[in-house]
Amino acid sequence: MAPRTLKHIHNTARRLARCRNVPGMDAEDIEQDLFLDLWHRRGALDAAKATFATYADRIIAHRVATLTSPTSRRKSERQQVALDDYVDGNEQQTLADTLADPAALSEVDQALTIDMKRFIAGLPPALQRCCTILLTPNRREASMEAGIHRSSVYESAHRLRKLAEAAGLREYISTPRHFEHRAGRCPA
Repeated sequence: MAPRTLKHIHNTARRLARCRNVPGMDAEDIEQDLFLDLWHRRGALDAAKATFATYADRIIAHRVATLTSPTSRRKSERQQVALDDYVDGNEQQTLADTLADPAALSEVDQALTIDMKRFIAGLPPALQRCCTILLTPNRREASMEAGIHRSSVYESAHRLRKLAEAAGLREYISTPRHFEHRAGRCPA
């Protein structure tokens, strides 16, 4: 995209954010919205009628008009609501009470936690110590403090991996992404 067009989008977004013409959106949000709208409409350009710069200016102007128009749907979408407001007049439940806790563990995470605790509890003390060392940020220092050579820790980690796979913990590991085509030069 032309630098002139990107600068126009950037300046328009900053102006709208400064004037607070689009409630609920900051300058970066507006800039992204304008760019994406232009990106989606780029294929409709008729080069016989206008240059890309003129086309982009019109698309941006129309999107700004749409973003700043006070329709009832847009007003309700952008309405800011406090988290401690009551829901539907029910004075016993606030909006915050109805939202999911982002810190809560998912069912898969809970199952993994239970299975890992069970797995680690069934290990011999030497392998449990290895787990503790592997969880430390500095494995070298942790192995020195435990009086174990680092190579022994990595050998134990290899044994732990095999035991974990045998215990069925491999299902919690996502498979690596594979690409259909190899990277490199384009075929001739």
